[in-house]
Amino acid sequence: MNPISKAVSECKFRIPKAILERVFVDASRYYRPTMASSVEHQIEHLVIRPRVLVDCNLVGGIQMLIPLEGLPFEQPYQYTTVIHIPKNRTNGRSINSVRNVTFFNAAAANGIYGGVAGMGGTLGGWNIPDNSAAVSVTASLMASFDQIPQTSTSRVSLIAENTILINDGIMIPSNSFLRCVVENDDQLNNLPLRSYRYFSNLVEYAVKAYIYNALIIEMGSGELRYGQELGVFKEIVASYADANQNYLDYLKDKMESTLFMSDETSYTRYLKMMVGGQR
Repeated sequence: MNPISKAVSECKFRIPKAILERVFVDASRYYRPTMASSVEHQIEHLVIRPRVLVDCNLVGGIQMLIPLEGLPFEQPYQYTTVIHIPKNRTNGRSINSVRNVTFFNAAAANGIYGGVAGMGGTLGGWNIPDNSAAVSVTASLMASFDQIPQTSTSRVSLIAENTILINDGIMIPSNSFLRCVVENDDQLNNLPLRSYRYFSNLVEYAVKAYIYNALIIEMGSGELRYGQELGVFKEIVASYADANQNYLDYLKDKMESTLFMSDETSYTRYLKMMVGGQR
C-alpha cells in the first residue's frame, strides 16, 4: 500500500459509488469504448497526478545535498556560473527550488583547531583525548575569535530544469555542494505511514471538486431541457460546492507542514537552527 492507493480507496468509502461511476467510468465510455476503465485508474490519472501530486511538489519535496564536482559549467559573464545537474545525481527527480551552494573546506572538515589538545597530549596539565567535549568546546571558543570565512552563497537560482545560475563575486571551487529541494517520489513513498490520512483528506477534496465541476452544469441543463428529477444525486453533488476552497485551505494549512516534517533532512536542520549548537 502506498499513499495514492490508500487515498483512492478512501474516496470509494467517502463518496457514493453512483457519483464516482457517473464521473469517472461512464464519461470515459464515449471516447474509449474498447478500453476497460475503473474508478481507481481514472481518479489517479485525472485528479491525483495532474493536480494533487503537482501541488504537493510545489509546497513540499525532499532536501538533498548534491555534489557539483566533475560537472561542466559555463561562465557567460564574470563571476556568473551556470551548471546543469544531471538527474543521475538527483535520483531521477527534478529540482523544485535551490537553497545555497556550499564550498567544501578541508581545513574545517579536519578541524582547524584539532591540535589544541594534541600539543603533548595535554590541556592545562590534564591528559585529554583529542575527541573529548573539552577539546570541542575549546576549539569552538578559539574559532569564535577568528575571521568568519565565506563557506556558502545563497545567490543561486533555478533558471531551467535542473540548471542553476550562481551569481556571486567569487570563483566557485569544483568541490562544492548544492543544497536544494527535489520533487517527491513518483508514488509519494517518502510520506510516512502515519501521514497517509492527511494525504487522503487532500485527495478527497480534490475529487469532490472535480466531480462538482464535471456535473453541476450538466445537471442544471438536464433539468431545464428534459425535466429530469435528480433528487438526492443533485443534492450530494451540490454539497461539493466548497470542495475546491477546502482543498486549497487544507493544502496550505495542513499538507504543507505535513510534507515539511516528512522530509527528515529539512525538519532536522530546522530543529537544529531553532535550538542552536554545533551542526
